[in-house]
Amino acid sequence: MNCPAPLAAALQAMAAGLPDASNHYFLKANYYDHVEDNDDGDDPARWWLAVMWLNEETTRNFELGADELQLDVLLDGRRLTDWTRVSIPYSEVWDVLHQRTKGSPNPNGWATLYYDHAAMRMPPVG
Repeated sequence: MNCPAPLAAALQAMAAGLPDASNHYFLKANYYDHVEDNDDGDDPARWWLAVMWLNEETTRNFELGADELQLDVLLDGRRLTDWTRVSIPYSEVWDVLHQRTKGSPNPNGWATLYYDHAAMRMPPVG
């Protein structure tokens, strides 16, 4: 993985913990890209200010590649059959939080696995 060792450790811990239903994660990145086959030649859609709540119900096919992670995620809680494949470059990740709980996560009970304020950037304007 081409990323700082603390981020690699956080993402590897997430990959190992996702199959356990009591683990919940928040992943924050500057953006994610939709991974899709585009017959029209356009670039995949980019979603800025990506904040994802990940657990074993909302995440599958979590893959750590050389320069990015890819995963299938539920992006709309009203459409629980619509999985979306997304890609996030490691350089865009700025926060990874973890909470172990049997019920819904407590908003105040998150442990920081990784944080890099310098990696947080606002999207381009215009």
